[in-house]
Amino acid sequence: MNMRIAAISVAVAVLGAFNAQGANTTDGTDKAAVKVAIELCSVCHGPGGDSISPTFPKLAGQVEKYLAAQLRAFKSRERADPEAHDYMWGMGGSIPDPLVDGLAHYFASQPPPPGMRGDPALVAPGRKLFEEGDKAKNVSACTGCHGANGEGNAVFPRLAGQHAAYIVRQLEVIKQNLRASPVMHGIVTQLTPNQMKEVAEFLQSK
Repeated sequence: MNMRIAAISVAVAVLGAFNAQGANTTDGTDKAAVKVAIELCSVCHGPGGDSISPTFPKLAGQVEKYLAAQLRAFKSRERADPEAHDYMWGMGGSIPDPLVDGLAHYFASQPPPPGMRGDPALVAPGRKLFEEGDKAKNVSACTGCHGANGEGNAVFPRLAGQHAAYIVRQLEVIKQNLRASPVMHGIVTQLTPNQMKEVAEFLQSK
């Protein structure tokens, strides 16, 4: 049984139980969110949201508003990049509305995973691009939205410690307009594939 089938099987059982029992209090919803996070989300995203596979983003310590917005985008199918379609449309659509905020809060409250050592040849120019941008291409510094240390801000996601391969993939799908992100699209269209790898390697190391 592959990971996708296993996750869907768990989703049916866990979310089915939640829908049958309901959660009429904040405390009840929070407990249900923890149960779903542990028994369902961890199948792909790892215990506490610290995933091992770069196919699936690390959720631990992610910005709460961003997580809630993405879950709602999966539910409504507004987020339509290939991985969203393959992995999250079915499960996201099954998450009851009361659980969305509970799950976002749970993962946001988990300790952010430590950065992973990266290739110094990529990390150094990646840091410069993240902190200063690329004036020649009219690319602004990433710090304005994602924070000085990539910690995220408001509805802009935490990027520090994220899988480099996942970051590159998201930049690619945004560049190709497979994932709607008007703010980012104008920026990433100016980046070369190597610049994407550099900034992603730097962020993974944070």
